[in-house]
Amino acid sequence: MWNTRPYFWVATCKNHRFHHKENVNYRHHILLAETDSYAQLPMLPDQIKVRCDSCGREYSYAKKEVMRAEVEVPHGFASHPLFSSPE
Repeated sequence: MWNTRPYFWVATCKNHRFHHKENVNYRHHILLAETDSYAQLPMLPDQIKVRCDSCGREYSYAKKEVMRAEVEVPHGFASHPLFSSPE
């Protein structure tokens, strides 16, 4: 059986106090855009600002802090504007 869970570009929220209340090893992933297991990171500026969907705080992230993760598709997910394709 094939695993059908999609991959997303994610950033780990830096608001550790909010997200680590019950489990200090938990890392909250902020979903940026859907991808696949082979795609390379798109061209991004050196720093991007991302607002956490859970705690509401906004932080700057370097390109090296954006990673790929295999996660469930959340209902009503919308890509970060830097990852949106031009129309």
